[in-house]
Amino acid sequence: MNTILITGGAGYIGSVISNLALQKGFKVKVIDTLWFRKDSPLVHWSNPHYKFIKGDICNEKLVDDILDGVDYIVHTAAVVGEPASKKYPQLTLDVNQKASFNLITKASQRGVKGFIFFSTCSNYGVSEGQAFEDSTLKPLSPYAETKVNVEKYLMSQSNGIDWVIGRLATVYGSSYRMRFDLTVNDFTMNAYTKKYLEVFMPYTYRPYIHTFDVANTVLEIINKFDKVKNNVFNVGFNGENYQKVQIVEEVKKLLPELTVKIVDKGSDLRDYQVDFSKLQKYIGIKNVYTVKDGVKEIIDLLSQGVIKDPLNSVYYNTTPEL
Repeated sequence: MNTILITGGAGYIGSVISNLALQKGFKVKVIDTLWFRKDSPLVHWSNPHYKFIKGDICNEKLVDDILDGVDYIVHTAAVVGEPASKKYPQLTLDVNQKASFNLITKASQRGVKGFIFFSTCSNYGVSEGQAFEDSTLKPLSPYAETKVNVEKYLMSQSNGIDWVIGRLATVYGSSYRMRFDLTVNDFTMNAYTKKYLEVFMPYTYRPYIHTFDVANTVLEIINKFDKVKNNVFNVGFNGENYQKVQIVEEVKKLLPELTVKIVDKGSDLRDYQVDFSKLQKYIGIKNVYTVKDGVKEIIDLLSQGVIKDPLNSVYYNTTPEL
């Protein structure tokens, strides 16, 4: 039974990976500061194969201590997104870059079998045509810049540890630590609660992936690690690149009373379509969810009252409790 250390394992993506990993027979060790939702580890607390450590990956001594018995590291902990990274530039540098460098070094010293690093398709910035793994990287935010720097470090100074870099599409869908500041979730929540949407730079493209499909892909990477190791992958699925207006169309199918205001200008200049053929070639899995499914899922969460206060700051990455 392999043990996976998931940094940020109580976060939006990490908590879903933790859940699926336990279901699939892994032991899971999580380190998380619990900046946002404080009780998300409780869902697994009674599972004997789950261990939670409340702590900061910037704490080098703590990181060294928790590596005992770890086979694979899934590194999701980060200050995530352009707004948060611009609001907290030093924290972003400390967590996303400095702590990641240290974690890689410690993992190589402790004989960890594999290091899976969560990077981002935002590294492509603006692409002409589809972006492939060897396309030029054009980071437009401190968040993406730190991700690019860690990619370079991992590829050049990993000191013998095997690794996989996953450039992740924009994520949507449900999670124990829910977020409403991501495009699909945000559009759907605002459409449902306000019946009104302002859409900035509506014809810009981005790829999208559901939280479950992220988790499923990561665990398949671990299962096939000898085949995929020391590779960079765009993590997503062909057919899931959307313009913002196309997402609005999916929302409007289920919420036809929605009023939409189109604004051609905006501060987020990212515009990229991404090719995911390499991932399919290596691990050959299909996505379970599409954006259409994600829209319905968010509407169900809200209409059934599972989440009653979607504007609460706990659901937004720009307001951590520091």
